[in-house]
Amino acid sequence: MSTGGTTDPSSYRDSLSIILRNLLVIIVLPPIVFRIPFLPQKWQQIGSAVTNFKEYMLEQMAEEQSLVQAGKQGSGTLISNLIRASDKKSGVPGRSEFKSLTVDEILGNIFVFNFAGHDTTAISLAYGTLLLVAHHEVQDWIGEELRFYLGEQESHEWDYDEVFPKLQRCLAVLLETLRLYNPLPGVPKYSGPHPRSLTVGNKDITIPSDTLVVPNLQALHTHPRYWSNDSLTWRPSRWIQNTHDPVPADLSLRLAQETLLAPRKGSFIAWSEGARNCPGKKFARVEFVATMAALFKNHRAQPVTKANEGLDEARKRVLSVVKDSNVELLLQMRRPEDVR
Repeated sequence: MSTGGTTDPSSYRDSLSIILRNLLVIIVLPPIVFRIPFLPQKWQQIGSAVTNFKEYMLEQMAEEQSLVQAGKQGSGTLISNLIRASDKKSGVPGRSEFKSLTVDEILGNIFVFNFAGHDTTAISLAYGTLLLVAHHEVQDWIGEELRFYLGEQESHEWDYDEVFPKLQRCLAVLLETLRLYNPLPGVPKYSGPHPRSLTVGNKDITIPSDTLVVPNLQALHTHPRYWSNDSLTWRPSRWIQNTHDPVPADLSLRLAQETLLAPRKGSFIAWSEGARNCPGKKFARVEFVATMAALFKNHRAQPVTKANEGLDEARKRVLSVVKDSNVELLLQMRRPEDVR
């Protein structure tokens, strides 16, 4: 870990990485345990990561608070917004003032955003990339789209408004990956202080008040009723519809007539749904598509074969590693080291 001070970005990055890898241990054990001097080096490293991460956040908070107190605009980051929201009063007649956030509450919000945005996106990128390695024909499929729309442009020349809406095949790779390999096993929902009524088919169901409901994403995202009889197969092309029949042979016409599938409402909730869906949904989409463009516009990925192993066998091995996954706090592969 970097020892260049808590404001060193590498210290923040490395600390967050260690915390996310050991989150269950940190949740279970009290902080004082990690300060015992004779602990193994790994445990001491976890304790240092927790301390460094908190100090980094506190220093960032202090900088933002000084800007707020000086009447300046601030950096516009999450920390800045939390501090400003905490300092504001409601200003509405007859309504009680907002309760200010405590330091621990601000730190908790910052950590949740780091955890939710860092690991989930990293997992999606890891699974999506390995699935492309296992399916070389899909690499060719998105490469066709990338070369057509990006041409000879360098990455620094790509314009978001011009390019992102057109890269529907790249986005389809993300959507299909999340359909089968969502980082979250479920999306918790809460009924609130009053009972809620649902109509499911011909049945009326009442959910009691103060009840936690966790829809099963895997069951929903693989139900043949919504995703056809090959619902367990990773096939990004299912997300692309062509408005012309037969499909034109000319690539420019074919791409121009492709549209992204809009799933039946409630059948795909990778980012949850409704008023409280994931605030990072758009960022995750843009980041994934940009990564696909950078990797596969001019390159192809294939697995490193083992002794006496052909390329097709290696691709099958990659797919078996992806499928051999389990959920701890989030989805993860059991044997990622088996792929190079």
